[in-house]
Amino acid sequence: MSSRPVSLEELEATFERELLTDKRAAAETAYALACRHRTEYDGSGQHPFKVAKEWAVRAIKILDELPAEHIDQVTSTRMSVGGVDLPELLHSGVVRERLADLLQSDW
Repeated sequence: MSSRPVSLEELEATFERELLTDKRAAAETAYALACRHRTEYDGSGQHPFKVAKEWAVRAIKILDELPAEHIDQVTSTRMSVGGVDLPELLHSGVVRERLADLLQSDW
């Protein structure tokens, strides 16, 4: 990703490409999309928290499918995605903890 602002649409397209080629990158992008949707309205008519929760669940699902026995398997491959700083270690437990408000919401 470049340093210029990335739209939610561009980030979603990136996720779709990564999902086919690099599941860890796709999980990182899904996490970033959850964080972005949590604070940005996308014009879809859906509540931002609902969309953010969907992306958080996607990130967790992908991360749960990836190996996580060793630290190198859960180390983020990038420092940030789409303007969202990634945690140094990213696994489903981190997503559940950092986005607990979304995951526990009724959306």
